[in-house]
Amino acid sequence: MASSFSICDLCRKRVPAEHVIRDGKVYFKKHCPECGVRETLVSSDAAVWQRKREIYQYDPNAPSTCTLQCETCGREHNPKLLFLDVTNRCNLNCPICLANIPGMGVEFNPPLSYFEKIFKELGTWEPKPRVELFGGEPTVRDDLLDIIQMARDNNVPVSVVTNAVRLADEEYCKAICATGVDFLLAFDGRDPEIYKRMRGSAACYPKKLKAIENVKKYSKRKHTLVCTLGRGINDEHMRDHFQFAHDNRSFIRRLFFIPLTEMWEAGAYETKVMTTPEDVEHILQECFHGERLDFIPAGLFGYILPALRHFGTERIRFAGVHPNCESATFLISDGQRYVPLDHYLKKPLSEVAAEIVTRAKKVNPKLSRLDPRKRFQRWRGRWIALRAFGGIAIRSADFKKIMKGSRFLRILRILGGLLIGRSFSEQLRRHTNVHDGVPVTVLPFEEWHSLDSARMERCTAGFVYVDPDTDEVKTCVFCMWCLYRKEMFRKIAAKYQRAPEPVAAQA
Repeated sequence: MASSFSICDLCRKRVPAEHVIRDGKVYFKKHCPECGVRETLVSSDAAVWQRKREIYQYDPNAPSTCTLQCETCGREHNPKLLFLDVTNRCNLNCPICLANIPGMGVEFNPPLSYFEKIFKELGTWEPKPRVELFGGEPTVRDDLLDIIQMARDNNVPVSVVTNAVRLADEEYCKAICATGVDFLLAFDGRDPEIYKRMRGSAACYPKKLKAIENVKKYSKRKHTLVCTLGRGINDEHMRDHFQFAHDNRSFIRRLFFIPLTEMWEAGAYETKVMTTPEDVEHILQECFHGERLDFIPAGLFGYILPALRHFGTERIRFAGVHPNCESATFLISDGQRYVPLDHYLKKPLSEVAAEIVTRAKKVNPKLSRLDPRKRFQRWRGRWIALRAFGGIAIRSADFKKIMKGSRFLRILRILGGLLIGRSFSEQLRRHTNVHDGVPVTVLPFEEWHSLDSARMERCTAGFVYVDPDTDEVKTCVFCMWCLYRKEMFRKIAAKYQRAPEPVAAQA
């Protein structure tokens, strides 16, 4: 297979690497001139890993310019999503976490002026990226509401990634929900033993449940549940996790699943087996006995983005990313539980996706030449898109399960509504049984040991920070940040040298 670059497990230098398939698994083989040849498992299912590339029509031999040297690259990634570290302090001490003070050896807690500079810069971007406030635990900062307001003042959309423990405080939750911010809530399942094993204590579990009730009570938005999933830890609880999500679907917007990957130092925390993205997919598939839950590369949405722009959608979070990064599927409520989207299809979602990719590659040149800001061209773009993808949708759909009444009449009403600018979700609610659904995404997360330059080159997410040497606002590709974060935190902390604030009580 074509060569790439990765990071040596021992010396952490950039080294040539290649994917090797052996015994049904995929390994990343690294050739370090100093440490020798080493391998890292990246997928437990080579067939699924390869199938994603085939659906995407990915060319592994395409030339790549990425060498994993972000500090000298200068390439503009135009990130759609930026993470902003606000602190590395936390009110938990999860053994699997390295983004905290014990794991980094330095306290990172910059003043408001640091964030003001970042949001003023991002406020000049068009289109503006979404920013997710990250940590550590953002809610341990007593000025978090001020940081959120800075984002609002600069028209930058913002979310908070949180372990949810402080949201169990009803007054605090009410205050932060009043800002209109949306949350990514860490929730790994409904069993205290999960948190004892993965988070070091079961005491945070009832606080998470209370936090969810508080958010449901005080927030007018929908939010994301983020589950770290490890084989042998919480895999047997995922069917119940889906039921919990369904029971609380009035406030859940998305479900994220992160494979528990060994990022920690040797001896700090041990798992019986490694969990890869394909493991997560298989675990989730087993939750739907008798039903087909099919995952596709999330990057495929980049193929239909030229069409969606003519319907008012400018950006999709993972559009265009590498086929072996995020994977996605969709669940639909039948009133009692979630069922896979495949329940309403005549063939697997992956086959439908492959047809869409082939068709998109033919029509996207036409769509890209049209300007959706101009009325005639926007309508022409909609017509081209409906002609291109409508046939695939009609052939793939099981209309006996989908439609409310006459198939022909309902389809005409949906198409008519789309042409006059009504939202697709509105048309589904009016004319079909396919509504009240939730997207499900598997997210490989900061895996320095398996960093692949081909994946990094196509990344659409990153971390944003102020370079302490130049005082410029800069970004770093998301998964690459783990290589730079500790040194950058040390330099930023030294520059501002602010007195530490009191840390919230341990859960």
